[in-house]
Amino acid sequence: MMQYVPGLEGVPAVESRICTIDVENRRIIIRGKSLEKIAQEHSFEEVAHLLIHGHLPDADEAKQFTRLIAVERRVPNAVVDVVKSLPAETHPMDALRTGVSALAPFDPDLDDTSPEANKRKAARLVAKTGLLVANLDNLLTRRTFAEADETRGHAENILRLIRGGGVEDWMIKPFEILFILYVEHELAASTFTARVIASTLADMYGAVVGGLAALKGPLHGGANEKATEIFEYDVAGAEKYVRERLERKERIMGFGHRVYRRGIDPRAELTKRLLEEACAKVGDDRLYRVADHVERLMEKEKGLYPNLDFYAAALYKLMKIPPRFYTPIFAASRVAGWAAHVIEQQAENRLFRPRAVYKGPLED
Repeated sequence: MMQYVPGLEGVPAVESRICTIDVENRRIIIRGKSLEKIAQEHSFEEVAHLLIHGHLPDADEAKQFTRLIAVERRVPNAVVDVVKSLPAETHPMDALRTGVSALAPFDPDLDDTSPEANKRKAARLVAKTGLLVANLDNLLTRRTFAEADETRGHAENILRLIRGGGVEDWMIKPFEILFILYVEHELAASTFTARVIASTLADMYGAVVGGLAALKGPLHGGANEKATEIFEYDVAGAEKYVRERLERKERIMGFGHRVYRRGIDPRAELTKRLLEEACAKVGDDRLYRVADHVERLMEKEKGLYPNLDFYAAALYKLMKIPPRFYTPIFAASRVAGWAAHVIEQQAENRLFRPRAVYKGPLED
């Protein structure tokens, strides 16, 4: 008899040196280091280097890798034209998936699955995916494409290009911290998808496209778009919103997590502090008051705690980033994590081939 575990919940699928979720101590460990700590102390480029190369860079390595990301951001004109040709109403995640797929033939290392080739592809994917995300509105609605400012960091470039206008100083560091918090989270659905694809020895671009397809779903990355609905209200309105949906047995997006059962997602805890500080700087604490009230309401009524998407939605809203770009921003960060998993999977590969518990009829 095969044991059936719905959704593979709690079933170990790989041995990994990349990330673990320490539920007992409510922390996320990446390559032996606390994600919440490195998010506050390092740049996104340094964290991406940690994931891809296995260690935090020294000063020279950081400078070289940051320069590499800046150079590799350039997107071929043919890929730009492919995304421009999509209908204006295309969901940004669908446009991003198309763009990343179109990048594949331009990579000289495409079919080389060696660790060194995969590391080169990883840097290209991190860089180019970020610039595509930053330009999705330009490409779909204005049919234009803006290059990055090579003097600024990867996360800041994405923020500036998505906003399409001025960026206030208070936004830059909180955005990068939040961006880093999305970079890796063990075997989430999209990461598992990428590893399954990589296990066939398909190229890294195919694995990342699969990750993007999984991430779009409202039970995964798409949850942060839905979570923003609560923040259209004041405290009283938000409570009414929540109670009405609970009465209809509907999910409240941004709450609950398959892994975190007994407390708040540690990434959400940090983002809550970022939101409180940002609200104080702009002189308007409505979003923080709504978020804090709904958090306490959901704990009382359902015993559920917020995950990262809940407080991320509030912080992005304060920055006036349109909700349709929340999931693409997630993707621009997580591509570094996906790439690290593809590198690890193909370095010591075994094809994924689970079995199904058959419940259909049997021929006599």
